[in-house]
Amino acid sequence: MFKIPFILAEIIPQSEVFLDYSQPPSGVALAGLFFLLILCAGVVLDVGLALYFMKRPPRPGVWYEDLVARALPGKLVLILMLTLVAVYVACSLVYGSLFPYAYELEPHTLLFQALFFHLPALTILCGVFIHRRASGREQLGISWRRAPMMLGLSGLLYLAAIPILWFYSLLYQVFLYQFGFNFYLQEVAEAFLAPAAVPERIAMYFVAIVLAPVFEEFLFRGVLLPWMVRRTGLWPGIAIVSTFFAAMHLHLPSFLPLFLLSAMFCVAYARTRSLLVPIGMHACFNAVTVILLVLTGG
Repeated sequence: MFKIPFILAEIIPQSEVFLDYSQPPSGVALAGLFFLLILCAGVVLDVGLALYFMKRPPRPGVWYEDLVARALPGKLVLILMLTLVAVYVACSLVYGSLFPYAYELEPHTLLFQALFFHLPALTILCGVFIHRRASGREQLGISWRRAPMMLGLSGLLYLAAIPILWFYSLLYQVFLYQFGFNFYLQEVAEAFLAPAAVPERIAMYFVAIVLAPVFEEFLFRGVLLPWMVRRTGLWPGIAIVSTFFAAMHLHLPSFLPLFLLSAMFCVAYARTRSLLVPIGMHACFNAVTVILLVLTGG
């Protein structure tokens, strides 16, 4: 699946981009200022959210009931997951036969994966909901009339998540560093830093900022979260789904940040009852990560 890591797990002093501090890449100062502004805005929003929830405490019981009501049958979820795994394996085999000497993730790899995995998989997911005869509003809380408001809210919640992610990501990196772990860029980050034609690069941005968030949120928050919550409870369900979400990226330096990010997506979905909110948060996260990678990559 498409892999977009958290910024602090990717753009770090140990990465090759920052090895030579005497000659930093052009754009590093701009990237730092950009991220600092995001961080400051997030702190302000966190204070506002804290005051809001003091007056209107969260109601996890209501979240649980609403998610359980949206859960698909267990057999259908199992069939769906097996089908997606089969599509992914078939996509990988076809790619391996067409590009037998491609040992690293390249721009065309991402586009191939989007065309032959993400799009078919997203079609399958939509087909499941159509088969269930459930409207977008009933099953996923998607209302086009309220879409602008929900997407605007997703941007604010993304900013509010950044200070928390930054703080715990920093602690996590210090912990890994103490055990002698060598940090490295995730393959997808290297693909975005690799040379590519303008049309190819635009397509990569579309995959990262639009297609991947829509597919992953349909799967993890739209399907897996309600099903897991029904089986294990609200918080265990969020923890299990978030662990799976972080682990499937196969990148240890970003495991904890992605776990926390996924948990925030889950809570945002449970609280707002609209899948557009985690989709928007995910898209913002990916967009900012790509911008910072491009800026620091020179």
